Amino acid sequence: MPKFAEICLKRRMPNNLETLTYAIPEDLQIKEGSLVSVPLRNMKQDGVVVGISENKPPYPTKNISELLNEYPILQKWQLEVVRWMSDYYFAPLQKCLNLFLPPKLYKSDEILPSKTRNTNSKHKLTENQKAAVEKILKTTKNFSLIHGVTGSGKTEIYLHLVEKYLEKGQQCILVVPEISLTPQMINYFENIFGNKVAILHSRLTEKQRSLEWLKIYLGEASIVIGPRSAIFAPVKNPGLIILDEEHEFSYKQEQSPRYHALEVIKKIAKFTNAKVVMGSATPSVSTYCKATQGDYELIEINERIGDAKLPPVKIVDLREEFMKKNYSILSDDLQEKLQETLDAKKQAILFLNKRGAASAVVCRECGYMEKCKACDVPMTYHNSLPSDNQFKPTLICHHCGLIANVPSKCPDCSCVSIKFVGSGTQKVELEVKQMFPDAKVARVDKDTIAKRGSFEEIYNKMKNGEIDILIGTQMIGKGLHLPNVNLVGVILADIGLHFPDFRSSERTFQLLTQVAGRAGRAKTPGEVIVQTYMPENDAITFSQHHNYKDFYKKEIEQRKQLNYPPFSKIVKLTFVDEKAKKSMLEATKIYEKLKNTIDAHDEINLYPSMIFKLHNKYRWNVLIQGKNPKKYLENLELPSICRIDVDPISIS
Repeated sequence: MPKFAEICLKRRMPNNLETLTYAIPEDLQIKEGSLVSVPLRNMKQDGVVVGISENKPPYPTKNISELLNEYPILQKWQLEVVRWMSDYYFAPLQKCLNLFLPPKLYKSDEILPSKTRNTNSKHKLTENQKAAVEKILKTTKNFSLIHGVTGSGKTEIYLHLVEKYLEKGQQCILVVPEISLTPQMINYFENIFGNKVAILHSRLTEKQRSLEWLKIYLGEASIVIGPRSAIFAPVKNPGLIILDEEHEFSYKQEQSPRYHALEVIKKIAKFTNAKVVMGSATPSVSTYCKATQGDYELIEINERIGDAKLPPVKIVDLREEFMKKNYSILSDDLQEKLQETLDAKKQAILFLNKRGAASAVVCRECGYMEKCKACDVPMTYHNSLPSDNQFKPTLICHHCGLIANVPSKCPDCSCVSIKFVGSGTQKVELEVKQMFPDAKVARVDKDTIAKRGSFEEIYNKMKNGEIDILIGTQMIGKGLHLPNVNLVGVILADIGLHFPDFRSSERTFQLLTQVAGRAGRAKTPGEVIVQTYMPENDAITFSQHHNYKDFYKKEIEQRKQLNYPPFSKIVKLTFVDEKAKKSMLEATKIYEKLKNTIDAHDEINLYPSMIFKLHNKYRWNVLIQGKNPKKYLENLELPSICRIDVDPISIS
């Protein structure tokens, strides 16, 4: 009986077809998940078999040309995840499929030899850690949330759990929010498990990524570590998936398919029965809500390892600093504490979630502001280009990367009174070096870690005491363990509070609590100074006392009143076009159609995006909010300029 295969090509399908049908030659052992080569328009194309049927199609079919790999490249459960992703996120099957495939397949004898390491013994678990491990292993629930304060030793719990699943002969995936955290996690796990660890992230070369993929596929690596793309590793028998820093918004992909790592992990767990462990000192409101309702096993750890205490946090009102005529970026308190830290031969972290030297360039006379011509947002002033160590004043758009010269006079009124407004990490670095000329200062942001391995180099220098003061953006506030850091200074805590988004307060609280947790992780008590113009804001006052539970109670009550997630779901439609009028008209048409079908308890809104012009294209949003907003899209014909974002992390 002849058989026929539904094949999804690795490249974009012709006429936006999902699959093409080919006949299976009798001499080829084709299975679902097999990687094959097929003829298409006098060329050969690679694709994956996503279905096999004995039903002959009502049209002529060509034969599959070649089986490219002896064994299926994808497991059946992975194909199920691909189909689910395509359906749930309204994404092309081909784009979802390619997430699971290596950039290129190499021969197994090309696998590079792993670094040889002497495996060390594990740290002894504290009573809290031991109880957490036992609870996770015994629970009948597939999902567990470890809510542990910063420095409570969640990574050690992960390590012991991984060991238990390796003993069962199963593979483990450990997902971290940023590539910058990967070196620290890799070192930690390789010291124990040696060559069983594989690394997957975008900073690897194509060949490195492909060979690591092959190493996992062949079963030579049983532990996979990496950012969100690690969940697509070719593990054949996943037993444990760990999502570290579960609250991080970087787990959401911004391009199609616009998936969230946690949602995909849930489906992987459903199809494989893998155990899922999430960890965070500041869990997302939605995840913690599910844990308190019993959907997830909840493990609370309220103490740090050893004798370490959570650092006291002092709030500095910058309005009072201004009244004292202190116009410096650093308050008097922060300057004093920095000097004490340096005198004590300890380290400090200064945090500001904004790159560059100034946020905008304006004319003092007429108010003209230099904006990006492609994005219609203020250009950021930099002392130098990211790749240039020399002082060279430059304007850069942080959205599209456009580079421009700093104007010597106003383009509108020709006045030479040009003013640089706001601060960024470059400006903080410059001022700190002037204040403390003998201190060894380093900066970590996207400008300084553009080269492969640059973050690891800075991290190792900090760990080895070669840096006194580390200045950086949010990437230095995520999970880094630096025992000699005695002081953390938040230059401006208000950044993010002014965004028109219901998660603004949650993001600010998480960021402040996480960065404060970098201080005092050893026996020496640490200190945190938070500078702000809004000292009464809930996110700031609750973070001052590391008080997640009270913050959560207030936030979840507001979400309930406004029917925001987790009490509803959201779908955002963004209409993008080079003509502002067209994007608005298309958005308005769909908005009017939806208004006629929307249920009384659901909501729909139409508004321009917060950044109206981006990459020379204009954007309007239609937001659908309700119990099941996706149902309104099932029979709705959307224009080609519409982008669908299910469960968006931002509604602006």
